[in-house]
Amino acid sequence: GAGWGTVILMEVKTGEIKAIANLKRDEDGVYSEAYNYAIGESAEPGSTFKTAALICLLEDGYVNLEDIVNTGKGKLQIYNHTLTDSHEEGYGKISVRQIFEVSSNVGVAKLMLQHYRGKEKDFIDRLYKMKLNQPIGLEIDGEVAPNIKYPGDKYWSGLSLPQMSIGYEVKLTPLQILTFYNAIANDGTMVKPHLIKALVNHGETIQTFGTEVICSSICSGSTLSKVRGVLEGVVRVGTAKNLSTNRYKIAGKTGTAQIAKGKSGYKKGGQTSYRASFVGYFPADDPKYSCIVVVNSPSKSVYYGNVVAGPIFKEISDKVFATSSEWFPSVKDVE
Repeated sequence: GAGWGTVILMEVKTGEIKAIANLKRDEDGVYSEAYNYAIGESAEPGSTFKTAALICLLEDGYVNLEDIVNTGKGKLQIYNHTLTDSHEEGYGKISVRQIFEVSSNVGVAKLMLQHYRGKEKDFIDRLYKMKLNQPIGLEIDGEVAPNIKYPGDKYWSGLSLPQMSIGYEVKLTPLQILTFYNAIANDGTMVKPHLIKALVNHGETIQTFGTEVICSSICSGSTLSKVRGVLEGVVRVGTAKNLSTNRYKIAGKTGTAQIAKGKSGYKKGGQTSYRASFVGYFPADDPKYSCIVVVNSPSKSVYYGNVVAGPIFKEISDKVFATSSEWFPSVKDVE
């Protein structure tokens, strides 16, 4: 019963988009490929953006993964706003690693307020350094530019720092989020996603298009290895452990974002709508493909990223893995 969904599958090293699909539900409940949400729908990504916050914290030397944070009973009051964790009783005292594995909003916000309050520009500058504020510049029209505001901007407030760190008050398209995660999979090198290999006229190649580097290194090697370990932990023991398989390793991050309804905030007529997502790469120890799944306004009772978007990711990754001969030993002729 979702309003729409999109999936993108990309080759890690080259940035080649191997598959892209979009489905929109019309008033009669019929789904069709009516709009390219992958590049044309900019929205608050929610928890998939927390990985960017983790990179900033590690790069600035503010945290170690084993540091303990008291997330209490899963509620944090910031001015007139209460941040909550999806786990109703809260997680209590947990490590920084666990904060990101279980996706604790309270834990991430506490870390950001502790280390970046008064130094908000340092956080945003790091996001900009990772090119998260720049459009990709795809070969086809329709890409919406990211929106990551800067301290002092018109809509910046005391809530902006903690909210941005958990994926609110920022806007990115699914492809822009995937490009960031693809860089994590690609040893820190961010490559431009592309749809065109060559222009051919009557069998003659007129122009070829190779891999284009957007950012040679989004962070240091030590930070990268820690972040990759955390993203593997999300699937092994965290919010996406339902995707874990012993055949190959998946790394990634779940996202469950409330959808803003304009001036009425996140609720309209007492109803809250959600956007479920999962973004990651596989095989985690030698990444070949990255993939993002976004499902908008799934049914009322089931909306978490791990149960809505996660299984779609797993079905795709299973199929790609099973049909790629490179991951299987060759069978010698039996005499």
